[in-house]
Amino acid sequence: MMRFLRAFASDRRGLAAMEFAFIAPIVAVMLVVGVDGWLRETHMSQMRTATHTGVRYYQTGGSDDPTAQAVSAAAWSGMPANGALNVVRSCTCGSSAVSCATVCAGSNPPSVFLTLTASGTYSGLMHSHALSQSDVIRVR
Repeated sequence: MMRFLRAFASDRRGLAAMEFAFIAPIVAVMLVVGVDGWLRETHMSQMRTATHTGVRYYQTGGSDDPTAQAVSAAAWSGMPANGALNVVRSCTCGSSAVSCATVCAGSNPPSVFLTLTASGTYSGLMHSHALSQSDVIRVR
């Protein structure tokens, strides 16, 4: 009986298969998590590109909010079905929020800020994430 146990203990056949059986599931999980993270970051990058394109529209002299929204939407490749782009205009006199039609003290026009926001849901390999990206630009 002892001779059989020694022979069994010293037998190394199949050791590589056993090691592979232990390691393969861990490598597979790491691969899926890595690909899911990469895809999520790709979607975030596409959203950033869309909002940056809208900002560049204003920086190059554009002033129409619906056009900025359309330009941003056109730049968003891979926009999810529930993807949304919003342009919100806000005005301030000093540190006070005011209507954009208001004239500030000293007959100065108010400072105008535009907030471009892209939002959508990324449906990943494992679960879904709500993503959002915002850029603010001062145009006056």
